[in-house]
Amino acid sequence: MIRRDRTWELTSRRILLLVLAAIGACLLLVVAVYQWPQPADEHAYWLAGQRLLQGLPLYDPSATSITPYAYWYPPIVAQVLAPIVAMVPSAVFGWLWIVLMLGCLFWLAGRNVLVALAMCAFPPIAVEFSSRNVHLIIAVLLVLGLRRWAGWFSLAAAIKLAPVLGIGYVALRGRWRDALVATGFGAILLVFSVALGPDLWRQFIDVLVARGPVDASAFVPVPYIARLVLGVVLMVVASRLEPRFGEPLLVVAVTVALPTLWFTALATLAAIVPLVREPAPATRATTPVVPQTGLAA
Repeated sequence: MIRRDRTWELTSRRILLLVLAAIGACLLLVVAVYQWPQPADEHAYWLAGQRLLQGLPLYDPSATSITPYAYWYPPIVAQVLAPIVAMVPSAVFGWLWIVLMLGCLFWLAGRNVLVALAMCAFPPIAVEFSSRNVHLIIAVLLVLGLRRWAGWFSLAAAIKLAPVLGIGYVALRGRWRDALVATGFGAILLVFSVALGPDLWRQFIDVLVARGPVDASAFVPVPYIARLVLGVVLMVVASRLEPRFGEPLLVVAVTVALPTLWFTALATLAAIVPLVREPAPATRATTPVVPQTGLAA
């Protein structure tokens, strides 16, 4: 009876996976046909690299959160992309970005095509392939930061700031060496970026000040400072839980604390899939050793 129940459970899971994969494949196909020939957010990154190469201002003070192709990221992103866009035209860069996103999705799915397609049934992921932002890249970096090397959190934070919560997470879990290494790596990245373009960072700070902590660039009208505080609280709670629960909650915390929480930002939650499919081992509680007195009971 137990064996029959187990067989039925595996069969039903397989059927559910196939259904979700079919839905995800349809959504991805629609996006590919109608959206991929047109430039999207990745064009903003290409333009940012071009502005650096041409010596133009990186940020537009008059731009709003809905201005097409406006660049809002830290300067380091444009600095890294500048040598690439110098050699790659916009159209080619757009297709390479799509390939990068597909690679991130495939990796997050455990290199399983059916799981990857099933993940596209989650609307924010499908829409992410339409807007072509950086959230799947951040999802990969979060998983790498949790399971491989904490320095990946610093690299993700150089893109959208919020993943710095990952460093706080590992520190609160007592992984001080990992936290210090990640902080040091982030500091090195920052120093090099500022040395290459101090004026760029002044522009970036001016943009942050202009937007202010009450900026509500999200699909829910909540000021950023409130989401940031909530993200920090969730990170602290996550650090007190067993990793199999705390790691997914950290991903939620980072998502909530993203500077711009549009619908596609929820694609960052894709990082939960590999964390749940291969949960981290539970933290073993240490049992105090009772000294032997040599006295008979």
